[in-house]
Amino acid sequence: MRNREGFRIVTFNNLFIRNFKRFSGKHHIPLLGQGRLTIIAAQNGAGKTTMMDAIHICLYGERGYSFRYSKKNFHDWLRSAYSVESDGSDNIQFSIDINDQIMGLIKISRTYWMVPESEGGIEEELVVTVEGKALEKESPNQSRNNLCESWIEDYLPIAAVKRNLVDGERLSDLDPSKIDSEIISGIDDITGIGLLHKISRRLSFLKRKTLHAMAPDEEKETIEALMELLNEIKTEKRDLSTDLNEKLEELESTKNNVFRLQEEIETLTRSDNAGNVQLRMNYAIKQSELTSSRKSIHELTYQSIPFLIAGLPSDLSEWSIDEIIESKKENERISQNLEFLKHVLDASNLDNKMKKEVSDVASKLATIKSENSISNLSLMPLSLIKSLQSRHMILGISDSKFIVQRSIDQAIERLNDFESAESELRKATIGLGISSKASKLKEFAELVGTLQASSATLKGKIKQLDADKKLLETRINNIKQNEDSDSLLNRRITRIEHLESLIDLLKFSVRKEFGEPLESSFLEGFELLSRKSGRLEEVKIDTNDYSTNLKMRGFDGNWLDRDLSATEKQHVGLSLLYALRKAALSSKYGLSLPVIIDTPTSRMDIEHKGWSVTRFYPNLSNQVVVFATSDDLANGLYNELIESEVLGTQLLIKESTENSVEICSQELGTFFGG
Repeated sequence: MRNREGFRIVTFNNLFIRNFKRFSGKHHIPLLGQGRLTIIAAQNGAGKTTMMDAIHICLYGERGYSFRYSKKNFHDWLRSAYSVESDGSDNIQFSIDINDQIMGLIKISRTYWMVPESEGGIEEELVVTVEGKALEKESPNQSRNNLCESWIEDYLPIAAVKRNLVDGERLSDLDPSKIDSEIISGIDDITGIGLLHKISRRLSFLKRKTLHAMAPDEEKETIEALMELLNEIKTEKRDLSTDLNEKLEELESTKNNVFRLQEEIETLTRSDNAGNVQLRMNYAIKQSELTSSRKSIHELTYQSIPFLIAGLPSDLSEWSIDEIIESKKENERISQNLEFLKHVLDASNLDNKMKKEVSDVASKLATIKSENSISNLSLMPLSLIKSLQSRHMILGISDSKFIVQRSIDQAIERLNDFESAESELRKATIGLGISSKASKLKEFAELVGTLQASSATLKGKIKQLDADKKLLETRINNIKQNEDSDSLLNRRITRIEHLESLIDLLKFSVRKEFGEPLESSFLEGFELLSRKSGRLEEVKIDTNDYSTNLKMRGFDGNWLDRDLSATEKQHVGLSLLYALRKAALSSKYGLSLPVIIDTPTSRMDIEHKGWSVTRFYPNLSNQVVVFATSDDLANGLYNELIESEVLGTQLLIKESTENSVEICSQELGTFFGG
């Protein structure tokens, strides 16, 4: 069942905390009221961050903790978090009541028993119930905790949910132009593509299982290893492709900076006296020559230089390659002759003793022949030796040492000439601001070379992975051909491969479909938050990796490439969150998850606070929970929120003793100075 707008709503109804830090004893905390916005107010240090920690740990245990505090030991931290004024129950407990329009009431509970280290240390107990019924084990050997962890990850993937658990203090750390693979996975889960990822993993498992059944007994381990290696290659290629795209984007941006600085320097020198024209021309010529040398060295780095470093001689006769190839061919002939002899002996009328004697003599002669021809190079397969010989000839290794040395000497000479021309131009244009621009230009030019080299390396690795993938698929297909093409197993493999292709097509289609709503929603969110929204001319979001490109009036290139302030980064991160939420709700697979925000207006001025509190945050989701300090809703913002009619539950965390707090339901006007 879905609501009339088409998306499925999930709400967090209640949070339970017991003996966790200042939450001594039992605390039942309502998170959902009549309005979609819940405010939980407290002074700094009273317990807002503790509640956010409790939600992370209740849902994901140690994984949720690691996301928050990656460099600390979980059990040490948890033991120190046990309440000073506990109720004596020797455990820390969390639970969340979740309401799902389709599945009904879900309860996730985690209990950590404070067992002494001598008896095994802290013990965790995890329970998930759906409509009051515990989950059923899929196999007798499956542990209850593992069953529940897997169920939670399938239902609420951590990569998806953690994006909706927002720490206002950390928003300025977000880099929306480079979202890592884990967040991409979370976005896919939010938008419904996560379901396709799960189906793909299931199909991959079925394919491996089917191929395993098709393989002869002696090749079953081989097929398992091949499939495992094939999956590793696909994963590595995906990661390398992501890295390559980032490098190419950075390279393009850096080239644009180079061209921009060149134009600025040219403009400055042109505005000065005519005597600088010759210096400028000389500078441009030397820079062009240096760029040409950089390109030549770069090409040699991926051609002959590795062979020279490896010690490959200019004349392969030094390695007796012709003799080794001939020896390899002779050994192949020996193997063929021995095989022929075996067939002849099998077909003869000789007794077994005589057959063995003849075979032993032939094998001994063959072994002697082989041993006489062994060298280090001969340990390589004949095909690789021939490939080495061919590559040696194509690259012209016989002359390459001279060519490389000449290219390096020329590059050093051109670098010295360029630096001399740069120095002369800088001296002649002192006071024009060219010196700093020239230094920056040099940095960008060096970065261009580095990025070009990195990109070439990644392209080479991807090309090799493609070749390895093709080889593995050929070997797997050879095993498939052992079966009748019309057999049940082969028909199953064909259906699985068709489904895999269909899912890949569907993933591409869904992401493509999300491109336009993501861009328009990002613009909408940015306009709700930023005073620069009027200058924002265009938003482009790449739906392959969700990298974001903003075209801002008065700024060339991607505005996100500049050194953004903390507030600007915060606005970009929040706008992307807003866009993803809107896109998820436009999907037929949409899942509306709660958004929980700690310190929502951190680092914002009063104007931005007003926009974010009254216009932005209430529209993030069907349920928004805000942990606020007195400053967040001061200066009349609380009253504006009351007038907007979105405010529901209001809670105040206040100290009951020096080491404990209590939660009270009350109007918060006085707290916010209303």
